[in-house]
Amino acid sequence: MAKGTVERSIENIFTGLFARAFKSSVTPLQLGRQLLQVVNTQQETDSQGRRVIPNSYLIELSPHDREGFADLEGSLLQELTASLREYIGQEGFHVEGKARVALHTDADLRKGKFTITSKNVNQDGAATPPVAASAPTLTVVDGGPAFDGPPAVLTLPTGQRIELHEGHYIIGRHLENDIVLNDTNVSRRHAEFVCAAGEVVVRDMGSTNGTKVNGVVVNSEQLLQHGDVINFGSAQVTFEAS
Repeated sequence: MAKGTVERSIENIFTGLFARAFKSSVTPLQLGRQLLQVVNTQQETDSQGRRVIPNSYLIELSPHDREGFADLEGSLLQELTASLREYIGQEGFHVEGKARVALHTDADLRKGKFTITSKNVNQDGAATPPVAASAPTLTVVDGGPAFDGPPAVLTLPTGQRIELHEGHYIIGRHLENDIVLNDTNVSRRHAEFVCAAGEVVVRDMGSTNGTKVNGVVVNSEQLLQHGDVINFGSAQVTFEAS
């Protein structure tokens, strides 16, 4: 795709997004634009002619800039992830599983600088070597840092164990969700998990039968602790912190 076309596509996706004021010297719009530029530079054509891209993107910020996003980091991750997935679908890229975005702090970065590193993470959590991409507005460490291990693990009613890395996850009955619960008492888009800074929060998304943590209804959001039992309708999920 021509550079001008990419720029127009990025502008269209981010129109109206990230209007909220943050205390960081790096703006969400800068992060979003550069994230999609990195996606575009990382594409490779496989043997089937598909344009394949990595599924995991790590944004590292200076301590000052990460702190500036602290109060609304969950919302920022959600919007970055949604915009990333929209761009992937719009451009017809192939990605293994669901594309995700994570934020970390790099104490060596100066205020106003950030890095974006990409790599593939398999369904079992194993990863291929990271790929770093550079651009005029971005400082990138060659080879990139390794992603941290998952902050938590969910055990589903089927016994399947799902690793939660930093990012945003939708859980529900719909097959397009990040985590699928095949239960008629579960709404199509029932709830969401937001994993940031080593903590995991669960939020109900207006489900029909509600979300409970240890038997208590979640009205807005709930910070999860090791051993918590979460009910999505009648489907019971256990939470383990790493």
